[in-house]
Amino acid sequence: MFGKFLLPMAMIVSTSLSQASFAAEECKSDADCKDGKVCILALTPPVCKAPQPAGEPCKRDAVCASKKCEVPTGKEVGACK
Repeated sequence: MFGKFLLPMAMIVSTSLSQASFAAEECKSDADCKDGKVCILALTPPVCKAPQPAGEPCKRDAVCASKKCEVPTGKEVGACK
């Protein structure tokens, strides 16, 4: 009888662990991030990620790999150049 529940329980545990490992670290500033990552404030919720490539959302230059975030006039969020 225990054998019937072993496989489903193992699948649930492995799925839970894999989701936890992919979960991004929430942040409020770059100081909250590790390993060269920056706080991407343009995402909801803000998370720690590596600097963004061109075309990704940004609010400030520091989050872009190119160090250039172009925010259109009147907008809060722009795109990395």
